[in-house]
Amino acid sequence: MYPCARLFAFALCSVTTLSPALSAAQQNPRAATATAARSLTIEDAIKLGETQNRDLAAARARLKGAHADVERAMAALLPTLNVQGRLTVNEPEVKVPFDQRAQTFSSLLQGGAISDASIALAKTGMLQQGSLTKSLADYCRNASGSNRDAVDSLCKQLTDPASQLTKAPPTVDELDSMLTSANPQIVIQPRLQLDANIVAAVPLLVPAAYPALQGAKLAYRAQERQLDVTMAQVLQSVATAFFAAAGSEELVAARTNTIEVAQKTVDNAKVRLQAGVVNKVEVTRAELALIQAKQRLLESQDSRASAYRMLATMIKQPAGSFKVTPPPEPSTELTAEDQLVDQALKSRPELLSIDLSMRAAQSQVTSSWLRYAPNVSLFGNIRLTNATGFAGRHDSYAFGAQIDWQLFDGFVRDAQRHQFDAQRRDAELRMEQLRESISDEVINARRNVQTKRQGLLTAQRALQMAQETLNLVRLQYEAGTATQLDLLTSQDQMDLSAVGLAQARFDLSLSIIQLRRLIGAPLVG
Repeated sequence: MYPCARLFAFALCSVTTLSPALSAAQQNPRAATATAARSLTIEDAIKLGETQNRDLAAARARLKGAHADVERAMAALLPTLNVQGRLTVNEPEVKVPFDQRAQTFSSLLQGGAISDASIALAKTGMLQQGSLTKSLADYCRNASGSNRDAVDSLCKQLTDPASQLTKAPPTVDELDSMLTSANPQIVIQPRLQLDANIVAAVPLLVPAAYPALQGAKLAYRAQERQLDVTMAQVLQSVATAFFAAAGSEELVAARTNTIEVAQKTVDNAKVRLQAGVVNKVEVTRAELALIQAKQRLLESQDSRASAYRMLATMIKQPAGSFKVTPPPEPSTELTAEDQLVDQALKSRPELLSIDLSMRAAQSQVTSSWLRYAPNVSLFGNIRLTNATGFAGRHDSYAFGAQIDWQLFDGFVRDAQRHQFDAQRRDAELRMEQLRESISDEVINARRNVQTKRQGLLTAQRALQMAQETLNLVRLQYEAGTATQLDLLTSQDQMDLSAVGLAQARFDLSLSIIQLRRLIGAPLVG
């Protein structure tokens, strides 16, 4: 397999591992034009990947959903207000009668007798001398309090008996109305009952809710750090796709140069054939080498188009609307291993996420313990109904305080505490393992950068030597001291050296990107 094939196979594997959307892009390819509308630098690609990549957009949406746990934990500390309306059909309707007609009739009869006696005394002029009148007058003078209020009208009639002469007695209808109103029906349960309840509860003391809320906030912050992990992985994938596109551009340029060299060899062979210096076989060999060079150019152009489609999908840009601009030669000055490891241990979002998860689990353990404590709250209730009952009112109110203390719940709180304690211990072990793994990864990545840097220098020197060799062999071939096979071999070697240089630049760029991600630094800058 040619190095170019290995270049794009590695790029394709790296990108598709982190972006499932690439398979759809490969099934629906979009043709990339040779000339792009604008130049795209690695900084532009990283920025577009951060803002436009669909995987990151989905991760941000999931993070917003994770905030619901914080809201649920906060709900335990906030007041609640419930409103309920209800229509009930009762069968049978319940009424309680309160018949006061006998007492009313007796009062009317007594009042009438007194009135008649007063009138008779007034007509005979014996108002001040009758024993009955005298007794009633003494009663009116001595009445007080509620009794005084009850006999005001009667006393007035006794002191002014002349008024009785002008007052008409009640009619039959008036008497019937008085007796009917003295027989009320109190409805205890109406047939159609309407009820409305407004219930408010205000928590005053909920010991378990405070650490639970703190744990939910820590868990959310851990999810934010996990989003940073996803972002670093996606942006590394974007950078891989960018350098794959840049490497494919260099590869196409190398293949184009190889065709020019092969075409020069064909033209030279034809001239020598016409001069009778060589036979037809050498012309055929030169033409075969040219055909193979053109085929490899087509393959490299297809790889370039694939790399551009891959990058366009990841940054959500139309394929063919841009052309990558290779960055300058990356700086290979490296910090000491110990400093890089320390930076990684302080900056890696994976470590921060696990640390926050561990603290969140510990808060939940504390909350599980505090669930054994009582809860204190205030409550209020407003009830509106048409079933007035004995109170005779459509509204009623209730306010108070309550304490809830669950003494035994079947060990549910213990089970929750054990679960969160296990999560905390798991986070501790993962933290220890990850710290050691990060140390190894950073050291290996640093050494890999050094190796790839040396590989780039070797590839540059190899291409230079291949070019010098080709020029020398061509002069020898024209002088007759070298064969055509030597010339064609030199051409192939130069082509392989050009491809190797593109591969070396690609490998060095990726190794630097990998190291920067492992130490938690920005991928570019």
